[in-house]
Amino acid sequence: MADYDFPDDLRDAQLRLHQARSAYRALCRELPWSVEPAEGWTGEEGHYSSYRREFPESPGWSEEQRAEEARLRELVLTLSIEVSTHPHWAALAGPDVVKARMALKHAEHAGAENARAEKAGAENARAEKAGAENARAEKAGAENACAEKAGAENARAEKAGAENARAGDTVAASGSGGGAAQDSAGDGSGGAPPMSSAAA
Repeated sequence: MADYDFPDDLRDAQLRLHQARSAYRALCRELPWSVEPAEGWTGEEGHYSSYRREFPESPGWSEEQRAEEARLRELVLTLSIEVSTHPHWAALAGPDVVKARMALKHAEHAGAENARAEKAGAENARAEKAGAENARAEKAGAENACAEKAGAENARAEKAGAENARAGDTVAASGSGGGAAQDSAGDGSGGAPPMSSAAA
């Protein structure tokens, strides 16, 4: 299919027409089958099949549903006229008009797909950014855990050092007391003065 240089306003109108038709079809799928409240009914069997069409009771359309259906239907009609009567078509004649019209529809779909692809790419970029931030947070958490573990080990080492220091002080104190008693007596008598030869 040949490439056509469509005006921007024509491409925009075609895109909005596609969006309006999609919205209108989606609304019609959700609406009750009857505009006015109606009882349910079952159709007759076919000539070559026992299939019966069944319709449940319809509550009818609400005022909001009526207004939205009318708005979208009017929008589709307005955009259809805007696209089909655009001055761009006056430069074409015969089969070229049909070919260009089909090319515009394909160009519109390609534009919509590109927009969806760009949106998906942006979402993927945000997801990757969030993943990178989570990875950094996990790394920082691991580093904090290592630091806390090292701090706990240092605290245990300091506690053990303090206990060793206290034990050394206790041993030193008991050793110095026994030596003083031995030295004061001079002969192992517990510090009693020696007896003179006269007393003996």
